[in-house]
Amino acid sequence: MGFVFRLQSVLNIKKQIEDGLKNDLGKAIIEYENQKEIYNKIEEEKKNYVDSVKTKSQEGISVGDLQKYGNYIGFLNNKAKEQMVNVKNAQDNVDRYREKLIKASQERKIMDKLREKKYTEYIKGQFKKEQQISEEISNYKYVENLG
Repeated sequence: MGFVFRLQSVLNIKKQIEDGLKNDLGKAIIEYENQKEIYNKIEEEKKNYVDSVKTKSQEGISVGDLQKYGNYIGFLNNKAKEQMVNVKNAQDNVDRYREKLIKASQERKIMDKLREKKYTEYIKGQFKKEQQISEEISNYKYVENLG
């Protein structure tokens, strides 16, 4: 009979958990990148709009229009602040999954090391049995040759 690791099912579960967390971490990173991209687009829109207002104000602009532009820039500032909260939440989510993955990976590595240790013990035991059998055969042949 070959080597059987009694805790193989536990090791398999640890690997599945680790793989699932790798997948979850990947999704969290994608979400974080998406949230950052949204934030960058808002900031870019705000910059372009401010530049446009500066150009128009040099050409001459009514106070009413200037107020409308100011309100829209304020709106974009608030939108950017809200989006920054989304970016921060997404980053926190990435950090949480990363920590869970590190822990799961450590637990799986411990199980792998235990499996390796048990396998090494098994191999040593098999080698010892083979040596005993070889000695018995040698002793049998020796006794047979005497007789």
